Amino acid sequence: MTINLTAESFPLGEIASHLSRQHPSLFSTVVEQSSVAISLTNPDAHIVYTNPAFCHLTGYNLQQLVGQNHRILASQQTPREVYHDMWQCLLQGCAWRGQLINRRRDGTLYLAEIDITPIFNIAGEVEHYLAMHKDISERYALEQRLRNHMTMITAVLNNIPAAVVVVDEHDQVVMDNLAYKTLRADCGGRELLTVLGYPLNKHALQEGERVSVTIRGTVRWLSLGYWALPGVNEEASRYFTDTALPRTLIVITDCTEQQQQQQQGQLDRLKQQLTNGKLLAAIRESLDAALIQLNCPINMLAAARQLNGENGSNVALESAWREGEDAVVRLQACRPSLDFEPAEMWSLKALLDDLSALYHTRFSNGDCLRYALEVPELCAFVQRTQLLAMLSLWLDRTLSLAAEIQPFTLDLHIFARQDNHWLVLYIDDNVPLEQVRYSRSQAALSTPGKGMELRLIQTLVAHHQGAIDLTLRPAGGTCLTLRLPQTSSLTGGTK
Repeated sequence: MTINLTAESFPLGEIASHLSRQHPSLFSTVVEQSSVAISLTNPDAHIVYTNPAFCHLTGYNLQQLVGQNHRILASQQTPREVYHDMWQCLLQGCAWRGQLINRRRDGTLYLAEIDITPIFNIAGEVEHYLAMHKDISERYALEQRLRNHMTMITAVLNNIPAAVVVVDEHDQVVMDNLAYKTLRADCGGRELLTVLGYPLNKHALQEGERVSVTIRGTVRWLSLGYWALPGVNEEASRYFTDTALPRTLIVITDCTEQQQQQQQGQLDRLKQQLTNGKLLAAIRESLDAALIQLNCPINMLAAARQLNGENGSNVALESAWREGEDAVVRLQACRPSLDFEPAEMWSLKALLDDLSALYHTRFSNGDCLRYALEVPELCAFVQRTQLLAMLSLWLDRTLSLAAEIQPFTLDLHIFARQDNHWLVLYIDDNVPLEQVRYSRSQAALSTPGKGMELRLIQTLVAHHQGAIDLTLRPAGGTCLTLRLPQTSSLTGGTK
């Protein structure tokens, strides 16, 4: 006989009843062989039946359990409130699910997850309670261990001074620590990775490039470190496939102190180079002036020697002339060379940035140093340090003059352009004419003792076979023009 049972034709209870009539031992066999621990009690919680799985779980056999109150398993570790809530629910005819700490026959404790369902008779009265027990001690221990690990990891991450963040395959933040949250708040709530240019500038950041960020009005330098995180997929539908999507651990390190030390070291080296360049130019200028002054008496001795004849009869005259010639040779040999850098390509903008960094602490509030470029980024055949020394000498002169005027706001503008194969720089300032102390610009370039900075600049410009021009503006201010060759054909190569 074929039995055709569907949910539409019979309710679930009728199906179970029908199956029980067709197979009288089916349900008892299912209960007996079930791996789930099952117990059946009367309304007073006295046990009337347990299956073998329940006996195996508790350590009692069936004879020891039947007739006993279910409290035989109580461990006194479960709060009374839990039992009170359980009975409140059961007495209202509702099913209850919860956790109880039970005791086995051997005295060991276990955490049981229990589902208790009231069984009603035909009159609607509770006749039995059916309970299904599951030992969840290991699962609970695993959950607690995982929670402890997460608490420990969170505590460690939040006490790390570096900002730590985890991003998913779409570069979206899925986890961060306290330091990262703090930096994000300091950035006005904007995502810090976005502020740093991630992921648009991901490749450069992965190579360790430092990024400057203004946080609460202070410039800070940050760098990023990357580590791929292995993982497993959390979706149940991916249970049989290993399709975990990649995640990345990013550690953001504050390199501000190292960057400042590096920049300070670079500035110190620049200052040393400038000092050396200015000193060499000053020595060369002094020796050139001495040679000019020495040439006058030597020329007079040479003229007297010719008048006296070249037979050497005047021993004193001959000796003075030869000592003078030897002195000139010695002075020329002492003239230091200004060629201490190879001819190479370099950035004019970077040079002016260095100049600003060197002088920003010397500018008072309101003073301004501006520059504009209309030349290619790279310049050649002009020695970088010497050009920096020229500009530095002029800034020293301008700041010295401006300091004598109170109150006064200095405005200094550097403009660079290219004229064929010449690099032309204009340095404008607004220092009043009465402060300059010379009436004509050419006097500053030719009068000894006046405008020593200009004399040294002139020495460096002449070494490059360039040109210098100084213009005084009737409305106030000075414009210094430097013309320097950019090709070896103009300079004749390195001198």
